[in-house]
Amino acid sequence: MTDREPVVVIGIGNPMRRDDGVGAAVVTAFSDESDASGIDALELDGEATRLIDAWHRRRLAIVVDAAVGGAQPGTVHEVTVGREELPGWSSSGSTHASGIAEAVALARALGRLPEQLVILGVEPADLDHGPGLSPAVAAAIPSVIDRIDHLTRPGA
Repeated sequence: MTDREPVVVIGIGNPMRRDDGVGAAVVTAFSDESDASGIDALELDGEATRLIDAWHRRRLAIVVDAAVGGAQPGTVHEVTVGREELPGWSSSGSTHASGIAEAVALARALGRLPEQLVILGVEPADLDHGPGLSPAVAAAIPSVIDRIDHLTRPGA
């Protein structure tokens, strides 16, 4: 094991593209509101190698991102990465050039997945340029934090 904490929460996105900034907003709120001792919280842009470096050798990695899946804005999608294919919102639904699914595939091929990887995707309403989350996505943040708190509790 490295000197890093065994758990990491990674928020992906660009806060200057409205709801694409949900990952960063969750990381900030989680760090402010939760007992995050023993948990690293990082904001990343979604580039695959940076994701892999952040979650490699972790017991648990939770990735939060905007995810276009066709549901109501603010809907929280969740998937625990296993051997099965990831849902479409984790790749084609990503708001970035390469999606989380591509990072997972590369990490799998390199043997660099964490012990457990959970992806929380929040359905966006607005991906235009500019700061600020839509009301539906902002309202989803407390439920995302509750889910992270549950996942990071010992014995969860």
